[in-house]
Parts: sequence; structure tokens; C-alpha cells
Amino acid sequence: MAHPSIYVMISVKKLSFSYGNLQVLKDISFDLFYGEFVGVIGPNGSGKTTLLKCLCRLLKPIGAIYIDGEELSRIDLNTLSRKFSYISSELDSSMDELTVFEIASSGRTPYMKSIWWESREDERIILESIKIVGLSNLVNRKLKNLSSGEKQMARIARVLSQTPRILLVDEPTVHLDLKHQVEIMSILKNMAKNGALVVAVFHDLNLASIYSDRMIILKNGEIVSSGKPDDVLTEEVLQKVYDVDVKVVKDHEHNMLVILPAIPARV
Repeated sequence: MAHPSIYVMISVKKLSFSYGNLQVLKDISFDLFYGEFVGVIGPNGSGKTTLLKCLCRLLKPIGAIYIDGEELSRIDLNTLSRKFSYISSELDSSMDELTVFEIASSGRTPYMKSIWWESREDERIILESIKIVGLSNLVNRKLKNLSSGEKQMARIARVLSQTPRILLVDEPTVHLDLKHQVEIMSILKNMAKNGALVVAVFHDLNLASIYSDRMIILKNGEIVSSGKPDDVLTEEVLQKVYDVDVKVVKDHEHNMLVILPAIPARV
């Protein structure tokens, strides 16, 4: 994908992180750009979630992270909360009593001039965000009464109302049916097309290959490969990373890759 700007939004320099004596990220460096959808893949324990948490300052790594040329550690929290939104792979049960509107409203917190009341512009953005994710008919429904797909859509509505320039999302389609997977991925892809930087961790390699403009492949805390899906999702690389034989097939009609496990012939 050709980007309208080559301006670097995030620059990571020699990043490392350890949980006690366990080193999870090992001296990695890369740049991320405006309008990119970047998929991060790798086996369990490769450092994917840790990387996202370092990028949004939930963890404090060794090395340097620059946002728009400014060192991450020097950006004040309110400014950072306007730039970044992070969605973890786990649903927070403490939010179960909140309504869809209240969840979406929380995305406007960095912009609110008072503690309790939204402006008319805030309310417009909130309702539009809820409409985009298809929950307008559930605006007053509590999260605890929603399906898994609807809960994830409510979280996406919060992100949309926040209008972040950078979205970090850990396993956006976990536990979701095919319909909700496609809906959520389309929303995230449109955010990137509209100029945001979207960085998503995937276990589903086929979804990652379809939606990512560029991919980062991790193993044991190191970058094994980085580039366009067609260039990095090769049988050789995936076998090396996942320690399993795979078959990568090019669907030329839809210009996409299909990644399958190489199942041995039955005896």
C-alpha cells in the first residue's frame, strides 16, 4: 500500500524488556508510519502483548520510543491519551454495569472540560461512534447483557469516540464469530485508511495477511522478519517461527494468501 506520507509516527530504537530474569523483548528496532495497518504475529511467549504495552507506556522498557519525534517518556499523560488507544485481549468485568453509551463516552475523557458532562460535540461524536459499530439500538444496554461480539463492538465505539491517531489492539477478533470478525476488522482497516496508525496482534495468520499493510514477526523476543505479507509470510519463515510445517497458497483472484497447516497423509 502506498502511503500519502512517509512521516514516521512511531520509532522504536533498541527496545528490550524483562519480567524479572525473563527477557521477553531483545534489542528490537523498527519504524511505524501514518495510515498503516501493522499486524504483529508470532508464537505464544514471543513478546507480542509486551510490545504493545511498551508502546503505550503501560510497561517501562530499556531503549527508546519516539512518538512524532518526541520521546514517549516525556509526553504528558493527557496528551498521550489523546494520541493513543489500547485495547487488551481481555474483557474488563468491572465495566459490566456500564451501558454502551457510558463505555463509548469514556473515550471522550481526555477532551472533557468538566468531570461529568459531555458537550454537544462530544455527544455527537459518541453517538456517531456507536452508530458506526451498529449498536444504536443497544445504546442504553449494560455491557453484562451483551454478547461477546457486541461487547467488543462497544470497546471499538470507545476507541472511535476517542479519535486516537494511534490504536494498539491485542487480538481484536478473539472469541468472535465470523460476522463480528469481519465487521471489527473492517472498522479498524478504515481507521488506517483515514490516516491512523493501527497495530494489531494476531494469532489468526489468515486474518493478519488479509488486513495488514505490513507485518512484524516475533520469536523469542526478536524480530524474525518484517515487511509486506506477500514477502514475509513464506513457508520457510513460518516453519522457522512456529516449528510446524505449513502450506502458503496464493489466491490470485482475491490477491490474498491462504495459510494452512501441512497435515500429514493418513496411514
